[in-house]
Amino acid sequence: MRKIIVDTNVFLRFLLEDIPSQKKEAEKLFRKAQKGSIEIIVPQIIIFEIEFILRKYYQFPITEISSKIKSLLNAEYFQISERPLFLKSLEIYQSKNISFVDSFLVSFAELEGFELYSFDKKLLKT
Repeated sequence: MRKIIVDTNVFLRFLLEDIPSQKKEAEKLFRKAQKGSIEIIVPQIIIFEIEFILRKYYQFPITEISSKIKSLLNAEYFQISERPLFLKSLEIYQSKNISFVDSFLVSFAELEGFELYSFDKKLLKT
């Protein structure tokens, strides 16, 4: 089976629906994954980049960013490492006033039973 890593811009075109021809192409690719004819691998960095772009360049509110990322995480036909960790991170990201990266660190430490060490007092309070 073909294994494909999909670039962030493909996910963005799908989520933002701003370039219809590219959204259609992304949908076609994702349907192939749904049917099991290809595997779509989503490295962690892609999830972080989606959040960064939606927040920094499109200035979406955290709730909308979380909703869009959650829709990708809930699509079982994407092979996303640390899926449960990202889902927990989104909960923290929405409920606390900390960055997505920090919410990931808090979630990772919590799920693995690790202690989180930081000079960021706000982060340590979460």
